[in-house]
Amino acid sequence: MENDILIDFRFATKDKPRLGELFLITGETHPKFPPRNNAFEQLAPLGFEQLDDFFGILNEEEAGDDVLVWLFPMINGEEVFHHSGPFDAVRLSYSALRNTPANISLLQNCFESIQKMPDVEVFFDDKKISSFEPIKQKADEIVAHWRANNIEPGSEQSLLIEEDDEDWDDEDEEWDESADWDEPSSR
Repeated sequence: MENDILIDFRFATKDKPRLGELFLITGETHPKFPPRNNAFEQLAPLGFEQLDDFFGILNEEEAGDDVLVWLFPMINGEEVFHHSGPFDAVRLSYSALRNTPANISLLQNCFESIQKMPDVEVFFDDKKISSFEPIKQKADEIVAHWRANNIEPGSEQSLLIEEDDEDWDDEDEEWDESADWDEPSSR
């Protein structure tokens, strides 16, 4: 069973956000990439922090995974690493297995906040959606599945379950702090 809930927010605007704009969700301005507008600043109260190339809301509780909600910048339907943009979408990722069921409200808050931004289209399971209901339903199905298998989501036991993840393998490159960010080519 797929335990991750992936929600894509596509930007239907000509002027797509770059790292400088997206970084404002941390409540700070990026030292190398100044923002051209402050649209993402309204998302700072959600509590995202920069975690390597991505953004996440850290778990302050004992139960559950270290990161409650991930936010990944995207280009052409793919999560991008070490890239300054422009981005045509961002993806929220939430593990219904590794988080306690009560944390779905945090995901809903993130969903509703990003959905309110101008010119954003929301996609879940390759379908355009306008409400959180299909996401909540999927999370409830995942929780019910694991509870039927005597595993409480967000428990120590749930964190020990190996998940197939084709995108990440043990042979991935090590993080290189000195690497340059990909800059878009001038046209």
